[in-house]
Amino acid sequence: MAVDMTVILVSAAFFVVVIFYIALEQEKRERITGIAFFIAALGGIILYGFAYSHGHDGLFIHMSAVLRTLIDVGRMFVGMNNEAVFREALDNAGLNGSVFIVFFWIVHFLAYYSMASAAIMALGKGAIRRLRQFLLRVRDVVVIYGVNDSSLTFGRHICSDKHKSIVYVGRADSAQESAIRQMGALLYNDDVALQPQKAFFKRLAMRNDKQKLHIYALDNNEDANIRYAVNLLKVLKEEDFEPDRSNLVLLGQEEGHGGDLQVGKDHYGYGEVKAFDHAELTARLLVQKYPVCNAVEFDDDGLAKADVEVLVVGFGHMGQDVLKKLVANGQFEGSSFHAHVFDPACGMIDGFFRRSYAGLIENYDVNFYPYSGQSIKFCDFLEEHAKTLTYIVIAVGNLKKGSELAYSIMELLDGYGRKMPVYQCCNDSVVCHRNHVESEYSSLHDADVLYGGTMDGFAMKINHYYCGPDGSEKSQWLSSDYFSRMSSRASADFLSAYLFRLCGNKSVEISEKKMENMAKTEHLRWCGFHYSMGYMKMSDEAWEKRAEEYRRELALGGIGRTRISKDAAGKRHACLIPWDDMDELSKRENAVTGKNIDYKQMDRDNVKVVLDLM
Repeated sequence: MAVDMTVILVSAAFFVVVIFYIALEQEKRERITGIAFFIAALGGIILYGFAYSHGHDGLFIHMSAVLRTLIDVGRMFVGMNNEAVFREALDNAGLNGSVFIVFFWIVHFLAYYSMASAAIMALGKGAIRRLRQFLLRVRDVVVIYGVNDSSLTFGRHICSDKHKSIVYVGRADSAQESAIRQMGALLYNDDVALQPQKAFFKRLAMRNDKQKLHIYALDNNEDANIRYAVNLLKVLKEEDFEPDRSNLVLLGQEEGHGGDLQVGKDHYGYGEVKAFDHAELTARLLVQKYPVCNAVEFDDDGLAKADVEVLVVGFGHMGQDVLKKLVANGQFEGSSFHAHVFDPACGMIDGFFRRSYAGLIENYDVNFYPYSGQSIKFCDFLEEHAKTLTYIVIAVGNLKKGSELAYSIMELLDGYGRKMPVYQCCNDSVVCHRNHVESEYSSLHDADVLYGGTMDGFAMKINHYYCGPDGSEKSQWLSSDYFSRMSSRASADFLSAYLFRLCGNKSVEISEKKMENMAKTEHLRWCGFHYSMGYMKMSDEAWEKRAEEYRRELALGGIGRTRISKDAAGKRHACLIPWDDMDELSKRENAVTGKNIDYKQMDRDNVKVVLDLM
């Protein structure tokens, strides 16, 4: 009886393992099933070919044996067998049957498994779905709104995290549904999910107060993403879902929607919001993956040895975001910044950029050339600037055309004795071309910039310094406005790369002069970031009006709430001035407020904070 129970228990356990494997590891299922099918077919031909190869004579008898072999091999895949004819062949051959019978059943099991796996997936679809719904109760939940190639790629990237359950919301075709099943995710395409209601939140079954909800609104329609994020936020508010347990990544306009959806002191919102479009995020990936500082030489005092000269080919949406990121990340003490933009349509597509970022145009040497990257004017430019170019980016919107242009640029520069990489920004990836055969691809969907990670750790530390010692880093981060978070992220992105470039060897003592030069670079970086966000220098008249408003607030209520040197609504800042003028500004503001603000020291402290982290 013990043997019988062992057979039953082992068989049941093995069957359950097979079911769970098919259900939860579907990415490997097709490959394993294909291998099982091949082994079963080959094994079946050998088994039944052997069985029917004894005691036959004559052409027609042999043809009959071949047909019977093929038929029995086919029957294996529907769970049938002909053990008797195989045993008879073993007896006729005088072979011990035990080992061969085990092999016989292994081959039949593989045949049955390869066919049954598809049937199990079809017949057990409801049970598997319920299993995955149950896992929502114990895991963090990732809701991905929008089913498209990009969102599926992103889902495959994060599905390996066994602590998260993935839920797709959106319309999907059969191939997309199959891809979602293969990554072990759920798909909801009913109105309750598409226009999120309380029933959808209940379906997510987030009962553990430690579970987190990650929302990725990645539909190709940016307006639909915003509507979905807003509607889901209403549901979370009605359900009293704690903001610090939620975060949102929104495919939409950066400043236009991020701040409104983030939790604030006086309104409910998501605990953390990252809003972006593909162009902005790709540009961010570019400067994180390939920092401008890595292409610059510095002396022992932290001074750049030469100017930064960047070339951008293509000035559509992508090219404009690339230029803004290069301005914000290409400022170093000891050098000046120069940008050259080539696009045959420059005069027809740069209007909004010039108006929105007038401060950037006015304060940096940005040159626009109405020529394509294939023109003789462009080739003449490369010849003239071959020795001085620091950084080259192609953003023409076409992968093949951009790659061909990159190879042409490298070949031309090589003829002038200059070897340097050429970077190409595509819709959702960055390509680093080093030569004709060596290219490095970095996808947004495999990148830290989309999913969070260590960079925000640096940003939170910097934000904590600005907020002061009252409160934890996390609580201060959650209560900070969206622009402040972006500013801290920009500082972290730049400083972590720049300081590692200069101070990667911790055994070398940093001189006071070098620290001061790094602080000056941080001020230049800060100015570049603000100009890239549309800020302009505050006029003396505007500063005096804000100072007067501050004095009036003091007289009325004893508390001055106006930030004299920063007008966030009007995008004006008094600190957009040279380093040497900062002390005078600090004195002027302190004379009004009675505080002890030192704007230079803020830059020094920013450097020290990141150095401590490193």
